[in-house]
Amino acid sequence: MPVPVTPARRPVGDPPGQTLPSPAPALAAAVLGFFVITLDALVVNVALPSIQDDLGGGVTGLQWVMDGYTLMFAAPLLSSGALSDRIGARQAYAAGFALFIAASAACGCALTLGVLIGARLLQGLGAAVMLPASMALIREAYPDQVERARATSIWAMGGAGASAAGPVLGGFLTLLSWRAIFFITCR
Repeated sequence: MPVPVTPARRPVGDPPGQTLPSPAPALAAAVLGFFVITLDALVVNVALPSIQDDLGGGVTGLQWVMDGYTLMFAAPLLSSGALSDRIGARQAYAAGFALFIAASAACGCALTLGVLIGARLLQGLGAAVMLPASMALIREAYPDQVERARATSIWAMGGAGASAAGPVLGGFLTLLSWRAIFFITCR
């Protein structure tokens, strides 16, 4: 049985007659952010042998390519939520996304394993800023609890889709070049 969609409730204090902006762009940005964060955590696994062939390095260096992203994603995550609350979700999301995209381009252009690891650290930091901001975007765009719950479900599907697509997409892109796995997020 389909659930009826209720119109967005106006936050207290907004004048009646003023139309609310569509929440769809905020949801699209939030889903995109969660998708690329999750995708980038998974897509690199498949490319590690190609990265080693091209840039050298042993298991420890390749482990830093993987774990550097995760470490810099997890460590500042709580502080990033506070940053999002302090400067605003849109500004925090934009800053995190810009850092993530710039770091992705640096990863794709890396000529040494050390540069790749450093760029992966920056990618993780950008992801850490984006994730709580993406949830805050949803909170701000959907004042109604029922609609917010639906939007959060759609947001979660973005991460689930990236989890499923990551290894397959990583394998396909690695056939072209391992660098393509990083440039795909720059598009």
